Amino acid sequence: MSSKPSIPEQTKLEIAFTHVPPSKEPIHKDSSHSTIIFLHGGESCHLEFSRVTPFLANYDILLVDLPGHSRSKEIPFSMKNAIITVSHLIKTKARAGKAHVVGLSLGGFIGLELAKQCPELLLSLWCTGCAPFSGYRKWFVSHPRLLSGIVTMAGKIATERIFWASFGAGVQPIPGLREEVQQNQNLSTMRDVFTELSLVNMDQFSEIRGVRIAIIAGGKQDNVQDTKEVGRLLRGGNPECDAFVVRDAIHWWSIQLPEVFAMGVRAWIEGGDMPSVYESLLSSASSGES
Repeated sequence: MSSKPSIPEQTKLEIAFTHVPPSKEPIHKDSSHSTIIFLHGGESCHLEFSRVTPFLANYDILLVDLPGHSRSKEIPFSMKNAIITVSHLIKTKARAGKAHVVGLSLGGFIGLELAKQCPELLLSLWCTGCAPFSGYRKWFVSHPRLLSGIVTMAGKIATERIFWASFGAGVQPIPGLREEVQQNQNLSTMRDVFTELSLVNMDQFSEIRGVRIAIIAGGKQDNVQDTKEVGRLLRGGNPECDAFVVRDAIHWWSIQLPEVFAMGVRAWIEGGDMPSVYESLLSSASSGES
């Protein structure tokens, strides 16, 4: 990864997070109240998972604001700073110093890097929308100044109605999320994020060992074939790893399909069968991208 500014001395290792404690009445088979840490996508914040967590009420949940974003904006974004701060959070706030990690987009890339660098801290990893970029996506992310300018301008132009319509019909606004996204859509943060993501490549995933990982593609917007390839590489480091596609999901589907999202997280964490809407990409019957 590229060299970026270190964490300012005054902030130490602390990133902002919201704690959602487990329900006092366990209603599912796993009553251990283990910790799940949710890592949001670029531009976003902890609020993006606010409709997912009610379906995981028996878990101890930490919703993070990543470096450079929202309440953690004073910490410059870099992959190094993200790994330092998230690993510190797990060591100091997660039960028994270990956690299940759930990451979307940027959060998924961070989760995979965490699995490579600090596998001993992860009980499992569930990530989506985080296959390395290829084709035209690779070209855009390889020009971070241009892409950050486009994203920042689009964020200023898009109305509230356009923003929420992008998630599909029937999605109700999450109070405060649009405002946080607009603040995070600044040239500095976006440039740092895209610079780091431009460095991600397939070879890195073959270095991950021991962590049980599910990687999922949203079938409507993510690259399904590249997700399948990542899953194949991850399985080389742990035969329990798998790759899936949810055909009706967009890239940012924690908001579009929160219950389906949570159902998959629960099934993976608890070692149960994945919901039927999760189509395995590594089974003998699976096909490529469609």
